[in-house]
Amino acid sequence: MTHLTLPFILRAGCLVVAGAVLVVLPLKAEPVFAELYTSQGCSSCPVADQIWGELQKRPDVVAVSFNIDYWDYTGWRDTLASHDNTVRQKGYEPVMPSRQVYTPQVIIDGVRDVVGNQRSDVTGALSARLAETRGKRATIILEQTGNDVQVHIGTGAAGPGSTIWIAHTLSSRSVNITRGENSGRVMTYWNVVRDFSEAGKWSGTATTLKVPAHGRDPNEMTDGLAVWIQSGSNGPVQGAAQIKLRKSK
Repeated sequence: MTHLTLPFILRAGCLVVAGAVLVVLPLKAEPVFAELYTSQGCSSCPVADQIWGELQKRPDVVAVSFNIDYWDYTGWRDTLASHDNTVRQKGYEPVMPSRQVYTPQVIIDGVRDVVGNQRSDVTGALSARLAETRGKRATIILEQTGNDVQVHIGTGAAGPGSTIWIAHTLSSRSVNITRGENSGRVMTYWNVVRDFSEAGKWSGTATTLKVPAHGRDPNEMTDGLAVWIQSGSNGPVQGAAQIKLRKSK
């Protein structure tokens, strides 16, 4: 199972400052933002999910995964899926080169898409985007203070309707799939988006804002936060960063 066209639808260094751990994105790192749209009900996705686990080790990529819900009808309800994720993916359909919605789909910086289980295509597209945007990205520095994260954004060239987006993430989650196309497999999903929302607008000037460190569901403690600046909801990305969270006392 691969394609479906729907009618509607920091990598970080650590510094110890006055006894506190400050996690920041190194200023020379300019990671691109990559989104994997995947599903537990998609037999074409496991290789893409494995590639995503490998990308977590790279300092030049903020790679998050969005589980979608439109394959749930095949016999297994995706335990990580959100319809909001499906709506977000659908928003890319008219602006991506493929003009399609499919899994596994990788969206790179809101400007191109590739099939997520094709390793050379994924890494090649990442390298090309890194070369295109070197020295042109907004610097984002993230600092956790208790139950909040301070987002510090430097100056830069804002795009039309530049929006600051945040996503609360789980570094990994393994799922025992007992029905559907992946029945009998235990799959691991990486940097999984559990919720995402707009945190503000960016005009190109230096900006600081405070956002909640953890997600909306009190029963699920997320352990990461991704931040990216994007023209609207599905346009080009001007900068991205992520932070591994520590437990708040």
